[in-house]
Amino acid sequence: MNKEWVFNVLNDIGVSNILRNRKRKKLTVLSLHRVSPETDYFWDPIKPNTFELLLKYLRKYYTIISFSDIDSITDPALSEKPYLILSFDDGYYDFYEYALPLLVKYDISSNHNIVNECAENNYVIWTQRMNTIFTHCRKNDITLNFQHSNGVQKFSDHHSNWMEFYLYMYRWMLGQTNSERNFIIEQKENELSISTQARMMNWEQVKECASNKVEIGSHSYSHDVLSTISDPAVLTKEIVSSTKELEHRLQKKVSVLALPNSEANHDIKRYATEAGLRYILFVDNNLNGWTHVKKPGVVYVDRLNLVEEPISSMILRAESLHAKLRQYV
Repeated sequence: MNKEWVFNVLNDIGVSNILRNRKRKKLTVLSLHRVSPETDYFWDPIKPNTFELLLKYLRKYYTIISFSDIDSITDPALSEKPYLILSFDDGYYDFYEYALPLLVKYDISSNHNIVNECAENNYVIWTQRMNTIFTHCRKNDITLNFQHSNGVQKFSDHHSNWMEFYLYMYRWMLGQTNSERNFIIEQKENELSISTQARMMNWEQVKECASNKVEIGSHSYSHDVLSTISDPAVLTKEIVSSTKELEHRLQKKVSVLALPNSEANHDIKRYATEAGLRYILFVDNNLNGWTHVKKPGVVYVDRLNLVEEPISSMILRAESLHAKLRQYV
């Protein structure tokens, strides 16, 4: 049976309405990354047309706010519509090119969490560079293996299944130090004579976003995996220095830290407090209770991850159907 047909039927019979009506005491935060007409086998960006359909749906059925609005909302149950925040990570240029014009068109607020190093010199985060390597090898039928200090990770060990190997390598890379991770990626880029064509927003573009109802947050200084860092000086740079630089460049208070790859160090809250942050964002595909997000001090906020798919499925994912179904699988 065609999945798109099933999701269309579920929407037609009102499942999205039922799920949304149960959100009166919840805050929905959606997590998005790239919006682009590009097609990618391993990490397909949300297409601009799909994104526009999503915005039309959200504007109709939600009160869309920023993180800075949370503390001023005294009784969420009094709102005609449930509250929602649109949250983006990474700072890709395609946000500026494709998403921002649509957000401005529909007068919708959003949050975008920036990697300082990317805005400074168009440094491209390691996940995108790894994605470029996989895409190149799959497209050109090149056998892909990764040499590292403890041996080799082989494509053939994963039933020659590209997506299986890709997901395995992503999870494996999360456990490596930043220097080891970058060494492995640079070694393979040099071997293949390739580099990613992805672009990141520069500071001027980030500032323009901030002047168009985009609440800028930190996504760390270099997009390192924070759970692998034990050096206090490095954590200070990734969290405290990142936040202070954003505030200096934007001349605005920064209250949000989005954890790269949703990986946390047990000391994160302490560094977030030192930086003057209010919200730490991760992705575990749950909703947030208003009592929790309005607690004093630094609080963790969960997000629902959105991916490129037919709009009927995306709507139901935003209404947390997919997360609920996973609980029973």
